[in-house]
Amino acid sequence: MKTDLPLKRITQLRPQDILAMLGLPDAEVIAVEMLEMPTSKTSLDTLLRVRLPDGTEYLHLIEWQGWHDEQFLWRVLGYVAWLGQNRSERPIVVTIIYLSPEADVGETLTQHVPGQAGWSVTFSCVKLWQLDAAAALTSGLPAVVTLAPLMQGATEATVEEAAQRLLADVVQPTQAELLTALGVFAEPIFDNERFVRLVTKERLMSSSLVSYLFKEKLAEFDQQIAEFDQQRASFDQQRAEFDQQRAEFAKREASFDQQRAEFARREATLKEQLEAQEQTLRATLQQTLEDTIAARFPTAPMSLLHQTRTVNDPATLQKLINKVLLAPDLATVEQALAAAQPTL
Repeated sequence: MKTDLPLKRITQLRPQDILAMLGLPDAEVIAVEMLEMPTSKTSLDTLLRVRLPDGTEYLHLIEWQGWHDEQFLWRVLGYVAWLGQNRSERPIVVTIIYLSPEADVGETLTQHVPGQAGWSVTFSCVKLWQLDAAAALTSGLPAVVTLAPLMQGATEATVEEAAQRLLADVVQPTQAELLTALGVFAEPIFDNERFVRLVTKERLMSSSLVSYLFKEKLAEFDQQIAEFDQQRASFDQQRAEFDQQRAEFAKREASFDQQRAEFARREATLKEQLEAQEQTLRATLQQTLEDTIAARFPTAPMSLLHQTRTVNDPATLQKLINKVLLAPDLATVEQALAAAQPTL
């Protein structure tokens, strides 16, 4: 479950909700900043500029953590040190939000040498799985509702109610962003296809997070194609080696008949594996192209979708997927598909 971007987006969209979850319902968010530390090219998750009712202003760093990292507290300490050296606002406070017990490495960093003075620093910490999912649903805070699948007692019913509350209480475009994030958080307990049917594909497609998910999927396909090309090169090399050995064995054909038969079998197996992988890759890309057209242009006729099955070249299919993602209208998609049709 890749949660980094959805967590940052809901904090950007609903920072006031996050402050309320941290026990600061009366504080006011003045600004939300996304900072990159130039020395390490490391991005801080979310930095809030906050004002309390008495007029006190301060910086509040929110750090989400969803995976186990023994160096995490050191990194947070480094973030605070960088902010202290590069920002004039004071005070600077930090809240760590752990998504799961597996990610929890504590909230206190201690260094101590026996017989000598030591030091320790403790960060404010929230552990989502210890919060009550039912209370989150009734909080009236859309960002907290979106996080409910990560909390204690979350079930499929929790996800359904969270979706209904977001549909009822939040307007576009924030609604689509929060629904998409909800789908990511709910993935371990709620079927993806069922979630899409629940909130409708049209709502999800209006979210900027969908572009991120498509790019991630296309990157996976690019990797598969690269691996396929590498395997094909390996097979070609093996075939060349077999041909060389076969030429040598031909000089003593009578005694090497058995070995020749074995190499023929291995060659046939390699060819069958290559053809099977190519067929699987082709089918996957054809289905992805069809799904991408249907997602981008829900009104596309079935005849157009069926044309994707007549394109067999993996490289052409990959180019068509990219063209569909960037196409301004359905006519452009139709022209691209027509141009890619095989000629007799």
